[in-house]
Amino acid sequence: MTKPATRCAPERQDQPRHPSPCPACGSLSAQKVFDVPSGGGERLSESAGGAGPAVPGFCVNRCPDCGLGRTWPAVPPEEIGRWYPQAYYGKENVRFNRLFETMTHLFRRRRARVLHDRVPHGPVLDVGCGRGILLDQLRSLGYEAHGVEFTDTAAWHARRRLGLDVAAGDFLTLPHEADRFHAVIFWHTLEHFPNPVEAVARARELLRPGGLLAVAVPNFDSLQARLFGRHWFHLDVPRHYFHFGLRSLEAILARHAFRVVRTDHFCLEQNPFGWLQSFYNALGFPENLLYDLLKASGARQGTALEHPIAFVLTGVLLLPLLTLSLLLTPLDAALRQGGTVEVYAIKE
Repeated sequence: MTKPATRCAPERQDQPRHPSPCPACGSLSAQKVFDVPSGGGERLSESAGGAGPAVPGFCVNRCPDCGLGRTWPAVPPEEIGRWYPQAYYGKENVRFNRLFETMTHLFRRRRARVLHDRVPHGPVLDVGCGRGILLDQLRSLGYEAHGVEFTDTAAWHARRRLGLDVAAGDFLTLPHEADRFHAVIFWHTLEHFPNPVEAVARARELLRPGGLLAVAVPNFDSLQARLFGRHWFHLDVPRHYFHFGLRSLEAILARHAFRVVRTDHFCLEQNPFGWLQSFYNALGFPENLLYDLLKASGARQGTALEHPIAFVLTGVLLLPLLTLSLLLTPLDAALRQGGTVEVYAIKE
């Protein structure tokens, strides 16, 4: 009889039994922080809308020196596409209901204005541009907008609806011109790279001298992450290969001669909801139930129909938990421990 694989054991015989050295600081040691049941809140699907087979769980390890977290075992790059089914993007790349779609556009407009204050007009590259809403806003402000996405499915809306120049494929090998871009943007995408150090190195190649690298990531050193652990909404295992704090992110940027000019721990778009959904998760509600309810019909998993009592209780607790989440958001920002962190760095 074959011995069953234990949780957090490698899924493939050819996969190393232990993670490689920390890509941020080079430390050879790692400490397991917690186990994570498979899926991280989004079901693995073999096709649009279909639930896939059960899969082994994962764990998150942390570097004791710089604090960088890592999902283990790492899903091989050639298999990670299974974790991004059609429903992950939504029909025609629309993920949320009308109200939250409107809010998403408003937040992207504000983000474009922030970049406009820091980047002179010229070519900009958004790595993992999604539907291209940010790029569209930057184009309206006079920039030459370019994007990169993982697949043609992910790039559909940006290309077909907005007419943006978006390449699909591996950012590390796509033939972009060196020293060209005034800005390279990783907005909640760097954590999706199996090797973020190579991604930052590639961004440096593409940036002109004095160009801006803009990075936003979930903050693994945040109050949210430490309080909620495996129930933290922004964890998203296994799609997030790495889990950054400010210290580990700055270590990677320093290795590639980037000078950090600004960090920001306040994000109204991400941080209040990170608190809110994590509270529900920690209370034992179905994982990311509220998040599923806020999606458009073509992107939902149907969790509410499977758990009608939890659906009702979600509404009952919404006002007090939302109020608490909104109060905690400026507090964790003031402590520089926001649920997400934004870093702006200059290529020296």
